[in-house]
Amino acid sequence: MSRHPFAGRAGAVIAVMTLALATPAAASHSDSGGLHDSEWALIALKAERAWKFSKGAGVTVAVIGTGVDASHPDLRGRVVRGKDFAGGTGGYGTRDGGKTAEQSTHAAGIIAGTGRNYRGDGVYGLAPKAKVMPLGVYRDGKPLADPTAKAIRHAVDHDVRVIDLAVNFKRPTPALRSAVKYAVDKDAVIVAGAGDNGKIGNRPTYPAALPGVVAVVATDKKGAVWTSSHHGGKTLLAAPGVAILTTSGNNDYWTGDGTGFAAPWVAAGAALLRSEHPRWNANQVVQKLIDTADRKGSAGHDPRYGYGVIAPAKALADRAAPPASAELSVPRRHPSASATPDAAAPKTDGDESALVTIGVVAGVLVVLAILAVVLISRRRPPDNSHHG
Repeated sequence: MSRHPFAGRAGAVIAVMTLALATPAAASHSDSGGLHDSEWALIALKAERAWKFSKGAGVTVAVIGTGVDASHPDLRGRVVRGKDFAGGTGGYGTRDGGKTAEQSTHAAGIIAGTGRNYRGDGVYGLAPKAKVMPLGVYRDGKPLADPTAKAIRHAVDHDVRVIDLAVNFKRPTPALRSAVKYAVDKDAVIVAGAGDNGKIGNRPTYPAALPGVVAVVATDKKGAVWTSSHHGGKTLLAAPGVAILTTSGNNDYWTGDGTGFAAPWVAAGAALLRSEHPRWNANQVVQKLIDTADRKGSAGHDPRYGYGVIAPAKALADRAAPPASAELSVPRRHPSASATPDAAAPKTDGDESALVTIGVVAGVLVVLAILAVVLISRRRPPDNSHHG
């Protein structure tokens, strides 16, 4: 070692520079910390890639349930005036009177959270530039079907074209059936959790099981369907719904499981597409989510996964418009059979910087290796073989 001091230093320099140059690329998935780093669903859905195309600007999503806490720091400026239809929250639906586990403030954060709390370390939604219209339909801790029907009609009549139904009933009333049909005819994307009764009878729940409603099941961090998710022929899509961190009432946060935590991701994905493609009708939006979903079960419709887990980044990168007149159908092509969506995505600064980093590291390694060889050869010890 004493004969080759530069060789040791060169090795250390190479190691340190390689680590220093490689570390930013490895951590480049997010520029923020805090709560945002705990949102595994955003990473799984490749939200930052989707945001290169759309963040949902210009789209309002109606959240029908307990009302939304509009004062939450991560929701300020994102909650528009709504209405209470059941006398539960009162006023304009901008207070959340629900039990902690079923608050609509949870859905609002998943859809449109801005991450502004804690100086930018709060919770982000998938469509952070969309807005939310809160419509209250709870009374005495329970949702009411006919007020839900009125809320659906109110949303559509106020030009809302994406609706997240944070309610479920064992059976639908005629008014609820009629309201859903009215919304479908008025070109609204209607989303609801498929139900959390997969282990206890697995009976259909409503409005998720009504025609025209996108019924969503919940998946966990490994992509497996949550064991309590309702399953069967009515399920359409899957989305993250286990250990979901989101906003809660009283400026708080909540981590929860259930199809009610999965449906808002799909509603937010629809908002991204409606913002990016304002001329597409509701069926085109949903069909694009179906076509680009990540298949997890059988090739076609799977009773547990539906047509797969939504992939909003793929959906936005695939610019081809589904036929405007087509009814919802099985995927017209498997995502792996089509052109790679990433190739259609705009080149991002992160991609270019990663390539530059690789080139710089390689160049530094070559230069240091050459210098090490040269200096080592110059510092060879004298040959003592000619001295007695």
